[in-house]
Amino acid sequence: MGVGLCTYSATNKMALEASMTQVAIAANPTHYGDPKTGCESDEQAVRVQGLSGGDSATPECALRTTTGDKYCALICQSDSDCGTGSCQKIMGVGLCTYDATKKIGMETTMTQVAVATNPSHYGNPKTGCESDEQAVRVQGLSGDFCSPKCSSSGSCPSDVPKGDSATPECALRTTTGDKYCALICQSDSDCGLGSCEKIMGVGLCTYPASGAALAPGLQLLPSEVQMII
Repeated sequence: MGVGLCTYSATNKMALEASMTQVAIAANPTHYGDPKTGCESDEQAVRVQGLSGGDSATPECALRTTTGDKYCALICQSDSDCGTGSCQKIMGVGLCTYDATKKIGMETTMTQVAVATNPSHYGNPKTGCESDEQAVRVQGLSGDFCSPKCSSSGSCPSDVPKGDSATPECALRTTTGDKYCALICQSDSDCGLGSCEKIMGVGLCTYPASGAALAPGLQLLPSEVQMII
C-alpha cells in the first residue's frame, strides 16, 4: 500500500508466535486522503477520467460514475490548495489528487468517475450542460453559457446556478429561428460566478469562453431589444 514499516526477522518460538497480533495499516484520519494509506469506510479510491493521479480546497459533490452514482471531491485552484497532493485540472475544474498507486490490491478498488454536469440550468459549459441544454455564445459577446430551448409557450426553466439572481427569459434565437433561454442581468452581482455582458442594452450572464462545442451563433430577439429601449 506504499507505506514503509520497520520490521525484524520472524521468530520461530512457539510462545512468542501465540502472542502475535495481526494488525493493519490505519486509514487516513480524514476524508479525501491518499488511497495509498487507506480510505475511510464510506469512501472509495477513485480516478477521474483524463487525470493521472494541510488542504484548503473545497469539498463539493462534483463527480459521477457511468452508472449515475455521485461522489465528492476537493475542488482546487492550484497545488497549494491540496496539501501533499496535486491540483490536476480537467474541463477547467481543478481536483486534488495523489500519485497513482501501482499496487494491484488498490487498483482493483478504483472506481472510474467523470466530472459531473452543472446541477442547474444556465451554468458554465466547462463543467457540462444539462441534457436539454446547449453551450451557446451570443454574437458580439466573448463569454458562453448553457442554454435550454424555450418552450412552445415561450417559457424557460426557472432553476438557476447558486448565487445567481438574474431572471431566466426566452431572449435568444438562432439564424434558423430556434429560440433559447438566457439569464437577463443588470450587473455582475446578478450572475454569481459569471459576468453580466451587455449587448444592445441587454445584459446576459456568461462565463469565460470554455472552448466547448457551441451551438450556432445566437442573436437577441427583437422583443428583448424593444423591451430595453
